[in-house]
This record gives sequence, C-alpha cells and structure tokens, in this order.
Amino acid sequence: MAERQRTMNEIGTPTGGTPARRSEHTPGAVPTAVSAAAYGPLVRARKWMVDRMVARRARRAEAILRRNTTLWDLMTRAAAGTAVTGASYSDYLTLYEQVRAYRPREILECGTGISTVVLACALIENAAEDGGELGRVTSMEDDRDWFEVAGKRLPDEVRSVVDLIHSPKVDGFYKCFRGVQYAELPGRPFDFVFSDGPDRHSPVNGDKLFNLDLIHVVRRSETPVRAVVDNHYLTFYILQKIFGIAQARYSVSHKLMFVGPVTKRDVRFLRKESFLPDLRIFSTTELKLRMARED
Repeated sequence: MAERQRTMNEIGTPTGGTPARRSEHTPGAVPTAVSAAAYGPLVRARKWMVDRMVARRARRAEAILRRNTTLWDLMTRAAAGTAVTGASYSDYLTLYEQVRAYRPREILECGTGISTVVLACALIENAAEDGGELGRVTSMEDDRDWFEVAGKRLPDEVRSVVDLIHSPKVDGFYKCFRGVQYAELPGRPFDFVFSDGPDRHSPVNGDKLFNLDLIHVVRRSETPVRAVVDNHYLTFYILQKIFGIAQARYSVSHKLMFVGPVTKRDVRFLRKESFLPDLRIFSTTELKLRMARED
C-alpha cells in the first residue's frame, strides 16, 4: 500500500501545503490537499461536490472499520511505529468489502502496507464462514527498507495467509504501452489484484510510468479476475484503453478504479485501422486509440 506518500487525502482538507500528522498508532491517510483555485467556477464547484462525497464516505468507512474490533486492532498494530501517509479508511473498507463479497482465493497486492492486513483478515473471515481452506495474499514490495518494516509489523494472526515478497521493478511493455512491473512476480492463479504503492517510475531513466502487473495477470488467466486500482491516473488511462470503460470503471467517490471481472479474452490490442474512424475533413482531427479484442 502507498503508506509512504499520497497527494490528496480522503476529505480534501486544506493544509497549507504541509502534510498534517496524526498519531503514529492510528491507521489511515495523513491529510494533504490539492487546490482548484486556479480553475474556473465550474471546476471548483465540481471539486466541492466531490470533496463532500469523499468526506461522507470516509466518515462512514472509519465508523464501520472501528466497529469491526478485530480488524481495527490488526490495522492499528500494523501501523504502530510507522508514520503512515497512504491509504484512506475508504480504501481499506472497499478492499475488505470486495474480498468478503467476491470470495477470491489468490490475491495479488502491488505495494505492501496496512492493506495487506485488511486483505488477509477478510480472507480469514471468509474461510471461517465457508469452512474451506484459507486463501493467500501475495504482497509485492520493491522498497527494501519498507519491506523489512512491514514484515516486522505484520500481526501474527495473519501471517499464515500472507506471502511477503521483495522484488525490484523493471521496465516492460504491452503493445505500444511502456510501464513498470515486478521482476519476480509469481505465476499464481490470482483472481483478485490490488494495485497500489507510490507512483511508478522507470528504473532506467526515471520516467513516470504505469503498472503492468495487472495486465500480465489477466493475460494468462482463463478464469475471471477482479481488481481495485488506487489513485494513479496514468494506470487508469491505460487500463481503460486495454479493457474498455465498461470493465475498467473509475469511481469518483472512492477515488479508485474497479476492473473486471476480466479474463485473457478481454485484453484488447491495437488494430491496423486504429485511427481511421477518427479522421475528419472539415475540422481538426484528434487521433484516438481504438483497440479490439481477439474475437
């Protein structure tokens, strides 16, 4: 999880450019803000409405999480001693609800943190209700220092369902899209992916890129995969190009993208005639990528 950085908190409260601090023992995002002052009245009004929606969901999420005393205790212990600045209560509740609702067995998490505990706790609760085997969270992390901290803070109650893996990131490609991916991603039959972590940058030249791992997981999957993708707009854009807006849906109130259910048959590619329908005679042509599935 992006416990190291975030550009906007769940309530959008102005902080004068200086990140606010909360107790190191309280899970949740440290408040920061993005200003819309430089934009017109319509944009400012839309931002005001969105901020109210996000704040309302954040308050509801915190209240629900606190009522689940087992989960809240695990989250609090995982956050102890770390000045976490990442995911919001809304994110944690969303992950918990998704896993409880869709019952995945193999979860891939791109970016270790408190979300690891949330995902693991939901898996354990599912197994207790269903009487089946425990699922597994494969949590990938490229930052060696954070990997060590997260490993020490992981509560014993969830260790049996969590596989923490440190792996560097490398540049990779899908068609014309250049992104970054974990170098040592296990080839497991993942049916749920949480793509998060700090902004992705090329280890080669520092370019800001998108996360490729979800695409690779889906490309080899015969069975449906669902995913939640955190606040990375370049990744959002690429995923909508590859899966289409019906299967890669951005939620304003969550500030998350929901992908799926998708399989390898839903991964689209570039056709030779990608741009032809967009050519115009009497006005400026804006070329738009049009992608298609194999069928």
